[in-house]
Amino acid sequence: MKRLAMIFAAVISLGLLLAQGTAPAHAAEGADAAMANDGFVLLPGATFEMGSPDSERQRSADEVRHKVTVSAFYVDPYEVTQKDYEAVTGKNPSSHKGGKLPVENVAWLDAVRYCNDLSRQKGLEPAYIISGEAVRWNRRAGGYRLLTEAEWEYACRAGTDTVFNTGSQVRSDKANFEGSYPYLIEENYVSSHDPEVRTSRFRGKTMEADTLPANAFGLHHMHGNVSEWVFDYYGPYDTEHTDNPSGPSSGSLRVNRGGSYIDFGKHLRSAYRSATNPIVPDPGLGFRICRNASPLDETKDTFAPERIAMPGHPKVLVACYSYSGNTGHAAELISRRLQADLFMIRMQHPYRGNIYEASQKDLNNGVRPVLAGHVENMDKYDVVLLGYPTWWATMPMPVLSFLEEYDFRGKIVIPFSSHGGTVWGDSVSDLAKAVPGAYVAEGLEFHYSGGRDLSSRIDSWLRAAGLLK
Repeated sequence: MKRLAMIFAAVISLGLLLAQGTAPAHAAEGADAAMANDGFVLLPGATFEMGSPDSERQRSADEVRHKVTVSAFYVDPYEVTQKDYEAVTGKNPSSHKGGKLPVENVAWLDAVRYCNDLSRQKGLEPAYIISGEAVRWNRRAGGYRLLTEAEWEYACRAGTDTVFNTGSQVRSDKANFEGSYPYLIEENYVSSHDPEVRTSRFRGKTMEADTLPANAFGLHHMHGNVSEWVFDYYGPYDTEHTDNPSGPSSGSLRVNRGGSYIDFGKHLRSAYRSATNPIVPDPGLGFRICRNASPLDETKDTFAPERIAMPGHPKVLVACYSYSGNTGHAAELISRRLQADLFMIRMQHPYRGNIYEASQKDLNNGVRPVLAGHVENMDKYDVVLLGYPTWWATMPMPVLSFLEEYDFRGKIVIPFSSHGGTVWGDSVSDLAKAVPGAYVAEGLEFHYSGGRDLSSRIDSWLRAAGLLK
């Protein structure tokens, strides 16, 4: 039955592209071609609009819309499962255990190694040449690989140009995400004005990779479940070189796409780009693989991730915005433990009354609240430990005011955050985008006050960061 369903999906997807006039003449090779590669789906080459239009609400500035051409490729209709990952690597790092569940807690380089190992098992030429943390992609090789960011968005959209491949909204019957916070909830939370903005189910965990309906290309969970690593380093889109683009050659962040089971609706948008430290695993982050349908041109060299080494005796600033005191308490513990300077980020006009409504207005309008104080000499610090509560799956706007006031290039920035259950949201990605030229290291998150073990968790985290012996 699965084979028949996949053949049907492949035929539908090819028919859709042909109807739109985007499929090349040789694409209609029939359903058998789509089945020729381990059940992968053949996506014909096409030119499509990547990014989001200026009119798309809650879009990010890095989603510049531009035409991109991708060649035909085979793609796995499912996210890589724990069963498949363990069969190849002998390991299962996932937080949510289950053979048919997507593998997660996988760093970017581990995903690349998996692709090579699977290629060797299948007798295929590996796509990647790995030297330490530098990766050369042999674009002519026929082995398994990660999708590029352009290929991922093309596969996700499946011929659509709407906010999601399901239209202007997505709900939990079509995607596994934090359904309590649908797209545009931030504009409708206190008093709803849009009847389309309706809450749906929050499962709080990953789902088996073959559940929930596939998109028009026959691909499951392109929105939600786990966010998916792609090949590209994060950076501005190159709107001139748009034929099979694969991102910058260097950077400190890699892109992941699609949002996860714990993400808000806005993070599942087809155009949304999440930027993450490639060596930091995450229980909401997995990957999907693909293969060339025909050789691409030349090779793509990406250098080891840009890092800033921890100085032997770093000068540390603990900077923190706290509303209820949970994050502030952690900041005090950290500054005392390191004997570091503490700077509390305070607004000139603090939020009053309904914090959800007040912070929501600032978020929706992109407000940068005026701060009451300033760091006298930011230049003297090597490391900034940045604390904040995670609100609306990101940082409070006063934290952005703080970040935009100083130059963080050459510094190590390490976040710590209190939350009510959304963990980081996408705040670390937003932080990384706000401090270009800085190195964003692995942070510490804790639920509300952090509980009795907060102090010991802080010590372990500081040791791992190289700040405490």
